[in-house]
Amino acid sequence: MAAREYRALARWVQPMNRRALLAAAASSLAPNAARAQALPRFAAAARYSAARGGVSFLVVRNGIVLGEDYPTAQAETRWPLGQGTRAFAALLAASLIEDRLMALDEPVAMTLGDWGAHPVKSAISMRMLLNGTSGVAFGRGDGRDLAAALALEPVDRPGLSFSADAAPYLLLAEIARRKLEARGREPDPARYLTERTLAPIGCVPIGWTRGPDGAASFDTGATVSARGWAQAGELIRREGIYRARQLADDSALRETTRGSFAEPRAGIGLWLAATRRGRAPVLIDSDLWSAPSPAPLDLAMAAGDGGQRLYIVRSESLVIVRQSHTLAHAPASGADWSDAAFLSLLWREL
Repeated sequence: MAAREYRALARWVQPMNRRALLAAAASSLAPNAARAQALPRFAAAARYSAARGGVSFLVVRNGIVLGEDYPTAQAETRWPLGQGTRAFAALLAASLIEDRLMALDEPVAMTLGDWGAHPVKSAISMRMLLNGTSGVAFGRGDGRDLAAALALEPVDRPGLSFSADAAPYLLLAEIARRKLEARGREPDPARYLTERTLAPIGCVPIGWTRGPDGAASFDTGATVSARGWAQAGELIRREGIYRARQLADDSALRETTRGSFAEPRAGIGLWLAATRRGRAPVLIDSDLWSAPSPAPLDLAMAAGDGGQRLYIVRSESLVIVRQSHTLAHAPASGADWSDAAFLSLLWREL
C-alpha cells in the first residue's frame, strides 16, 4: 500500500488510533512459500480469467494463499465490485448485531417509525429486508434515492417473493445510520464498518461510491483490492471469528449461506449454488445453476457485473476472488464470463 494511501485512510477514519490502523492495514493473508505470480497450479483458470478482462485472481484455503495472479495491475489496486458490494452489507448487519444495536428478527418499523402504521410494512423484519423477501422494491418510474425507498409500497406480502433490488440496501444504510447516531457512535455506516470490522482484518483501504446525500452505497458502491475482498470473505467463512475473537455476529453470517422459502438460492448478500435444477432463472447473469460444474453445493458467491466474483466454500475452507476491469472501463470483456467454466478449470487443481 502506498504511503499516501496510508495517510489518506488514517485521516478518513479519525479518531481511530493510527498505529492500530496501520498495523491492521499491513496485515495480510499468509502467502504460500512459492510466489504465485507464475501460478503453475491454477494456470488454466488464470488464463481463462485474464482472457475475459480479469485483473486479479486469488485462491485462499484456511487463510493461506494457494495462488494469485495479477496480469495487468498491481496486487494493491482497488477495483469496483458492483453488486459484489452486497457481501459488505452482510458484514454491516453482523457488526450491528454483535454490538447489540440490531436484531435479525426485529421489525424494520422499530427504526423506520412511519412503517409501524402501515398494514404490510409493519410486518417486515430486518431478516426479510436483508434476504430480499420484504416485498419492497423499486418499480418502473420510481426514483432511486432514499426518499423514494422509504415511500415504496410493497409489491407483495413479506416472505412470499424474492427481489434482488437496490431499495433494501438504501434502507439498510439509513437504518444503520439512525441506530448508530442514537447510540452516539460513528453515524456513517461505511466508516463504522471500516473502523470496527474491516480495518482489524486488513480489508483496507476500501472506497465507497456515495449518493447526493453523502450516503455510501451498500448495493454497488465498494472498491477494494482482491486481497481485501478475500479478507472479508474469510470473515464470512469463519462466521465472524478473527484471531479467536467473535468480531461479527455468527448467526447473521450463517444467514449469508442460508436461502429463504421464496428463493433458496439467495442468502444475505450472497448467491448460493444449492438447488441448481427445476426452478426459474435467478435474477443475476450467471450460468452457475444451468451448466454443470464440480463446485460443491455449499458454494456461495458475491457477484457483480463483468465477472466480479467472491466465492466462499465453507466445507473446503476456501475463498476465491476474481475481479475484472469491466466496471471501471468501457470494454465489455466480461460478457462471455462463465462461472461454471471457471470453476471447472479451478477445481481440477484443488
